[in-house]
Amino acid sequence: MNQRIESLYYRSSEPSQIQPNGDLLPIAFKELGTASEELLVALEQLAEQQEQLVESRTQLEAERRRYQNLFEQAPHAYMALDSAGTITSVNRAATRLFDCTQGLLLHKPFTLLVPIEGRREFREELKRRQQGEEEQEWQVRLYSPNREPFDAALTLSRERDAWGNIVSICLCIGDISDRQRAQAQKQKCTEDLFCDRTRHSFCKGEHIPLQPDALWLICKGWVKLSTLTENNSEVLMGIAGQGSPFCATLTALPIYQATALSQTVELIAISHREIAQSPYLTQLISEGVTLRLQQSELFLSVFGRRRASDRLLTLLQVLKTIIGEPVAKGTRLSLRLTHQELAEASCTTRVTVTRLLSELQHQGKISIDNTHHITIRE
Repeated sequence: MNQRIESLYYRSSEPSQIQPNGDLLPIAFKELGTASEELLVALEQLAEQQEQLVESRTQLEAERRRYQNLFEQAPHAYMALDSAGTITSVNRAATRLFDCTQGLLLHKPFTLLVPIEGRREFREELKRRQQGEEEQEWQVRLYSPNREPFDAALTLSRERDAWGNIVSICLCIGDISDRQRAQAQKQKCTEDLFCDRTRHSFCKGEHIPLQPDALWLICKGWVKLSTLTENNSEVLMGIAGQGSPFCATLTALPIYQATALSQTVELIAISHREIAQSPYLTQLISEGVTLRLQQSELFLSVFGRRRASDRLLTLLQVLKTIIGEPVAKGTRLSLRLTHQELAEASCTTRVTVTRLLSELQHQGKISIDNTHHITIRE
């Protein structure tokens, strides 16, 4: 291009080539030369950007291979699905789980791995979880041509584009058959333990005597554990439910009392000597004590609040985790607690609790039904 511009410039400067308006040609050619230089600079910049793009593509390809290797070598079974539920990627753990090759799984609807009678329900649940933000696992029955049906736990994660649309989902699949069998065996042992022993029944509000050489294990109902202060005011220390142990040796408080909180409470007594001789009883009691310890820390979080309104609201959240049951509008407390009991648990007065509950109800944070059960709204 430069050579052609120079030739044209040379020819235009000859007297025989000068036109009436020929004095503009040198200027035009000079502008063309400037444009040519700018074009060369742009080409050099494009070449540099091309090198950078090639380098970036090389790095991205290396990252892709690295993450692909991580995906393939992950210890858990993973499957990637498109928005229609078709399998687009499978790692090695998934092929081992279903005892088949990747070719038998790729580009197939995931519902083919679900028994026919459960496919409709699975599609609805998958669609619901795609649209929401729920990350909790859910259980489903799966099978493959090369193995028997098994219980699996699925956890879903979503991949979205720049506009927030779901472009793919990833399912983490875990075989929980062994866990289910262990839970069933544990449930059977617990039922055998409860069936072979004498049950002691208590009515709501009745005090339960604490035996020095035995431990109470709750079979049914709820028990309130509390202590008394020097002012003879009661302080809630915990709410024990089915499977929870309590006894005098599990506390260092000089005054410790247990009261039936539900309409009917059924307990069995287990001696300390028998617990020491039975590994299963030791494990069962250990799990119950762990739950009691976690519950105690939750109640300590209530007492750490300075304002009475914060203590009551925190107490309701604690009770939600302990005795809550999900309902349409939120979480309903399965036990009907009086304003006095709530006041004792939140270190305030009954009058204050009544006023704060009314305010929370007016704000729409809670609702109270005809049976005086509190529902904590989401």
